[in-house]
Amino acid sequence: MPAKVYETRWHGRGGQGTVTAARVLAEAAYHEGFQGVQTIPFFGAERRGAPVAAYTRFSREPVRIHSNVYTPDIVVVVDPTLFESGMANITDGLKTDGILVINNPGNSDTVSKIGKLPRGAKVFTVDATSISIEFGLEVAGLALSATPMLGAFAKATGLISLDSTLEALSDIFRGGEGEKNLKAVEMAYEKTVEHVVPEEQYLEGSMPVSRRERVSQFKTWRDLTPIPVSKPSEASMGITGEWRVFKPVYDREECNRCLACWMFCPENVVSVDEEGYPVINYTYCKGCGVCASVCPKKNMHLVREKEEA
Repeated sequence: MPAKVYETRWHGRGGQGTVTAARVLAEAAYHEGFQGVQTIPFFGAERRGAPVAAYTRFSREPVRIHSNVYTPDIVVVVDPTLFESGMANITDGLKTDGILVINNPGNSDTVSKIGKLPRGAKVFTVDATSISIEFGLEVAGLALSATPMLGAFAKATGLISLDSTLEALSDIFRGGEGEKNLKAVEMAYEKTVEHVVPEEQYLEGSMPVSRRERVSQFKTWRDLTPIPVSKPSEASMGITGEWRVFKPVYDREECNRCLACWMFCPENVVSVDEEGYPVINYTYCKGCGVCASVCPKKNMHLVREKEEA
């Protein structure tokens, strides 16, 4: 009988380390003794904050499948706003007795927001965002939340030990940065908790599977779906402000109205009011931090979302 192939699907945003974490998981599986390991990234718009997916497979025997993961045993959600805003169906194809591992910033009531689950599915959560921030795992206003999720994966599934995970992580990250990543994974392992799923939330059998139509099935270019382009005035890529972990704020009394923030904002979400002061459109601001970097008076700074300036 062929050895079981464990399939994991990752959901995150560009810049959170999702693709790298999927790769580390594959290496950790190899250290654990799985002979067949595989990781596949899947990108949409290749830009920071855009939704991304990644797939990891591991088995005691060579893996012969080379495709996206459509019926995962485990789903890891690095950014919960993806399913809260409807941009990703995290339970798509999840198998009976599957496992959901979710980053839960602020330890909110995540389970009720997931929707229906296949019979026997388990849900585990950890506040990976706060752990990343605590250890300084941030780049351009985004917390590298995927790294702690490796510890959560080890705790939730029991398929790969914490030691194998740390060994794989040490192969990639060294020195001071490596030490911070290791501590973040260890803390996430300790803080990961299982949630009780209400009986009425279960469906019988596995979840329905949706697959993208193959390009070869299109007759002409006119049959292709238009590619969405994000614009501050149009929500063609969704409400991009939901991608934000930190938001820029400034003291109006200290502002000298140089408008460097308006000039350098890559998303054009900074406008100018009648008195010449910058106005930030938080609906579309992604919190990249460029405005804070170019402010000559260092008056513009980043604060954690939902905190007071």
